[in-house]
Order: sequence, then structure tokens, then C-alpha cells
Amino acid sequence: MSPPRIAIAGTGAFAGTLLRALARHREPLDLFVLGSDAGRAGELAELARDHAALSGAPPTCRGHGADPGDPDGPERLLASVRPDVLVVCTSEHSPAESRTAPSAWTDLVSRTGFALTLPLQTGHVLRYARAAERAAPDALLVNACFPDAVNPLLTALGAPVVCGLGNVATLAAALAARTGVTDPRRLHLLAHHAHLHTPDAPGLDARAWLDGTPADLTGELTAVRRRTRSHLNEVGALAAAAPLVALAGAGPDHTGHLPGPAGLPGGYPVTVTHRRVALRLPPGLSRDEAVRWNTEAGRLDGAAAGAGGAVRLTPTALSALRPHWPDVPEEWAPDRLAPLREAVLRLRTRLRALPPSPPSDPRTTPSLQGVAP
Repeated sequence: MSPPRIAIAGTGAFAGTLLRALARHREPLDLFVLGSDAGRAGELAELARDHAALSGAPPTCRGHGADPGDPDGPERLLASVRPDVLVVCTSEHSPAESRTAPSAWTDLVSRTGFALTLPLQTGHVLRYARAAERAAPDALLVNACFPDAVNPLLTALGAPVVCGLGNVATLAAALAARTGVTDPRRLHLLAHHAHLHTPDAPGLDARAWLDGTPADLTGELTAVRRRTRSHLNEVGALAAAAPLVALAGAGPDHTGHLPGPAGLPGGYPVTVTHRRVALRLPPGLSRDEAVRWNTEAGRLDGAAAGAGGAVRLTPTALSALRPHWPDVPEEWAPDRLAPLREAVLRLRTRLRALPPSPPSDPRTTPSLQGVAP
């Protein structure tokens, strides 16, 4: 029987670290890196093969490129590769932009919340999802681009997504390393993407349980968040390898945390088996309560998803946006993604040409995290 096949769409830092982690896996895997730049995809594949060889590991890796202007490019790639698991790690907005190229655009994202980029996070993964439906219908879709908010939209649009990567998994892995919790069954963490930053108001932070008992890990979370963001992202990418090999059937079942399982908002404790992700909630916490808490936590990113995937911006986000986008919709349905994407792209182009605002006095600046749950 041929080894499981995992395809990673994207050639950024998270995708590259994840690919190299998978290349060192001790069971056979066929790995593929898909990118708009064939040269970059080939370089990452070659580096992954080096990691496999130096580790004495059996995975193989190949790179494939597609013309970004070719609307059928992803479909042709997936028809050729036919992955068991497709991991999308490419979007039209990188969180690193605020560090590498600050502008009035990144300043606005900071003030409104990351949900402003939601249409830009969804486009590529939706394109790959539609291509997979036609060319690789058995592939399991995993989304690494703002999955806490994107995955519910994908589900509402009829593009089933099994889970996301990063975010709650990043925080849980870093917490486990810092606290010495070696048995992953001991830790349960509810956390949204927004909790990569410390919430402004007390009582809005991630919820943790240790050995089935609620635990205050605020100090540990604060220490984790102080780490260089590129280092924290590396932890998240490394932590993503184990659930992916479990999902592909190339490794043992995985106990841990993932964002957006089965299209749910936010991040949860989970168990991953071959082709399945199941919630692993602490004693006394119901699924409805966990989903409701994560839905409200999304407001810290500037928006919350309602019934049917409708997205409603918080008053804080609207207040920051309206000087730049007077007719910004307060609420929009998933089927409005395409025109909203065009509007956000136009706004970004205009604001990227302007410098960011000077730092404000924190004593007089209102909360930038959105309305409290």
C-alpha cells in the first residue's frame, strides 16, 4: 500500500517549518508543497528531503508550482497529486506585515481587530476547497489561515473543513513546554486566535483546566506571549505535524488542541484519529457552552459569527473603519465574500501608501480588542 499523501499549499515560514517537521516523521509519507512560485516550492521540497535524509526518515517530498493567474491551476495540481490531506497555508494577508512593513493599513488592522482581514484570509482556501471537490474529493481539508473565523465561513459555504492549525495549538504547546506537562491529556485549553494577545479587560482570557480542574495560567500565558512572534509561530508549525500524521493515518492518535474543528469557531481540546477530529472537553463543559464561549471570544478580534455564518462587526471595529470606509456593512453573510474582498483590497492599497499613526498615550486610548463578551 502506498504511503499517505499530504499536500501543503503555501511556501511561507509556517508552511516551510511544518513541511520540515513532517519530513522527519518516522513512518513513510509522500509530501507535496504547492506554490505559485515553482522555484520556491522546489527549494522547500529539496530542503525537506535534506531533513529526511539527515534524520534517517522515510518521507519523500516534491514541489509543484502553478501560475497564480491560471484559475484552473489548483485543480490541475490536485488532480496530479491527489492528496489524502490538503493543508492550506496561503492567504492574501500575513500577520507579519505589521512587523515587516508597517503602514496605515496595518495600523487599521490593529485598531479594528484581525477580523478585518477575514475576506483576505478566506479567498485562497476557498479556491483550493472548490478545486479539491472536483479533483481530489477524498482529500481532507485543513486550513491554517485564521481558522478560528474562516472555518465557520467555509462550512457555511458548503466547503467542509476538518480543522485548522496554530493558534490554540500554539498556545497549548508552548504552555505544556513551559509548565512541564508531558501528558497532553492533563491539559484542556479553550482559546481563540485573539488570545495570541492578552485581552485588555480582566476575565476575557483563555480558559484552562489542569487534571480536570479549572486552572489560572494567566502568568504562563503572559510569558508565552512575550516570545518573539516568529519563534511562537515556529512552535505552532512544529506542533501541527502530529495531528496531521494522525489524520492521514501515518501515525498514532493525537491528543491535543486545534482551532476550527468541523468548522466550529475558535479553538478546543481535541483527539485526532485517522480522518477524524473529535472534541475532548473537560468534565462539566458542554459542547454548546464551549462553542458559545469561543463565538463571543471572536469579538476580541473585531467580529463575531452568528447563525449561518453571518459576520457582525463590533462597535469598536465599525468606529475605526468608518472614517476610511463610510459604507462598511455592519453585518454580512458568507455569500458576500467576493465583493467584500475587493473592497478590502482597495482599502489596503490606499492605506499601504500612508504611514502608520504615531503611538497614542495608552491612558487615553480606548480598547482596541473589540467589545467584551
